[in-house]
Amino acid sequence: MMSLLASAAASLTLAAQPAPPAADAPQLSLEQTTGLRCGVAFALVAQGQQAGDPAALAYPAMDPRGKEFFVRFMAALMEDPRFSRDLVTSLAMRETQELARGGPEALSAVMPACLQLLDLSGL
Repeated sequence: MMSLLASAAASLTLAAQPAPPAADAPQLSLEQTTGLRCGVAFALVAQGQQAGDPAALAYPAMDPRGKEFFVRFMAALMEDPRFSRDLVTSLAMRETQELARGGPEALSAVMPACLQLLDLSGL
């Protein structure tokens, strides 16, 4: 799955830059940064879809595929010995804040590449 992340990484890098990690935190690879960004984007869209948000409902249903992507990616990241559960949670929260701060435009900028990645993931 990580090679699939690389294919979407270039599009996402141009669309929205990731939040810088804390100075003492291990660096995420480009594939990990992309997976985190897409996982969080899927979670935000799923939340919006559950709330009946028309903008979120314009995307394909995120339950169960987008949610499963998020869960699998987060579990894989936590399996990396460099990342604690708390660090992964912190990174996800930071990414959530970054996308939320950018408003609907930030989410709509990353979703096309993320949806392509979701399709490529086989979920």
